[in-house]
Amino acid sequence: MRHTVPMNPGRGRLAAVLLAALLATRRAARAAAAAAIVVATLPAQAQLFSDDEARRAILDVRSRVEQMQREMLKRIEDLSARVERLEQTTRGQLELQNQIQAMRQEIASLRGALEVQTNELSKTQRSQRDLASELDARIKRFEPVAVSLDGKQVNVDQGERRTYEAALATFRGGDFKGAQTAFQQFQAAYPQSPYSPSVTYWIGSSQYAQKDNKGAIATLQGFVQRYPEHPRAPDALLTVGNAQVDLGDRKAAADTFRIVTEKFDGSGAAQTARERLGTLAGPAPKR
Repeated sequence: MRHTVPMNPGRGRLAAVLLAALLATRRAARAAAAAAIVVATLPAQAQLFSDDEARRAILDVRSRVEQMQREMLKRIEDLSARVERLEQTTRGQLELQNQIQAMRQEIASLRGALEVQTNELSKTQRSQRDLASELDARIKRFEPVAVSLDGKQVNVDQGERRTYEAALATFRGGDFKGAQTAFQQFQAAYPQSPYSPSVTYWIGSSQYAQKDNKGAIATLQGFVQRYPEHPRAPDALLTVGNAQVDLGDRKAAADTFRIVTEKFDGSGAAQTARERLGTLAGPAPKR
């Protein structure tokens, strides 16, 4: 089987032009040969043509042949120039195609790199969002929160609130000694806390619940003196009066109950204080 080697189109056209020029040259040569034959036959026909006419004929043929050769050479040059331009155009087109192919490959490579970077950016953004959410959650655990305390809205640290609520739960659970310790530890940890007035009240209440009457009286009287307008001030004085009764100081207790009825008239503590005053008016219970 023969294998055909593809030919460059420009070179093929150049070969065709050169072949045409060769054929034209051959035609001119044949014309010159014909003229020579004419000249060769002149001696035999001298009666028909003179020497001058023969020479003119030969020169005329030669001139036409030379003219044909010049025209063919000119045509060959023109066609060669055209072929060269075509070859240059073809080479330019091939180079352009190669450049386009290289650019396409570069674009494909850049798209791949862009896709990788986009994926990495998405992962980074997700990581940053997760980190921001985690940090936000951590920060929120330490940010102050608004709470309602004794009828007022105050801002307290979350750890502070949890510590106070844990101590109060201990008191309400009946562990008065544990509650007193927890509230005292709270005072040491948060000396400027908005919970401080309530903590003092609950310490006095814990002391009274443990029958530490003197301690309760001192704590609760200090509470009332420092926070006379506090909502729990009437209850604090009522507990002071009860502790005084338990200690047998009926006169001091009666004075305390009167203060509750006069200063906090209309409160639940005032009503209870009146009842206690009525009890104190009777004979003292035997011990």
